[in-house]
Amino acid sequence: MKNFKPLVFASVLIISIVVFSFLRAINPDLNVWSEYPLNLDILFVVLYLAWMVAEIVFTRRELKQVRNTSDYGTCELYALGQGLTLLSALWFKSCWSAFSWFHVIGLLVFVSGVGFRLWSIWTLGQYYSHIVRQVEEHRIVQRGPYGIIRHPAYAGMIVANGGVLLFFLNWVTTGLFLLLLLPAILLRIFIEEKTLVKIRGYTEYAKSKNRLLPLVW
Repeated sequence: MKNFKPLVFASVLIISIVVFSFLRAINPDLNVWSEYPLNLDILFVVLYLAWMVAEIVFTRRELKQVRNTSDYGTCELYALGQGLTLLSALWFKSCWSAFSWFHVIGLLVFVSGVGFRLWSIWTLGQYYSHIVRQVEEHRIVQRGPYGIIRHPAYAGMIVANGGVLLFFLNWVTTGLFLLLLLPAILLRIFIEEKTLVKIRGYTEYAKSKNRLLPLVW
């Protein structure tokens, strides 16, 4: 059967982001940029939407027939964590009541994470998928970011959402990031590796590279 889950999630999230951003912009308790020449919330959201569009372009192949998936529900949990992290950031009042350099740092962290993730997706090419699966003649890619760590796309996702957290800092978003999104990513890595170890050469590759952070894990 065709797999429309990534596209459906992305479409729903894009619509939700636009709606939540509008509500935030018209709420004086949430919009701290009325006295500034540039609304950084809007800039952040535009960059986030551009990221989502880029991922849709990269993963159009997933609309084709996908077999032998082994997600065990991690795709939905991972997507839910990502969506709720951003939407809660837009919905709840930030700890920053005026411009802060943490806005700039958060934006830079976000852009860096997205850039690293898209580089990873582009490097993996036809072997990348939002769905845990094994494609025919799958081979281990060790160039680019995969020469640094084993799961750079997930590392980029964590860093990007860390930027979201820092930019829109509030306790709800912090809780969702730490208690939902981050555990979902770690669980997905363990599930994915059960498939990856079946690929010739992956066990040897895993011995030479850490999962997310060089020299740590």
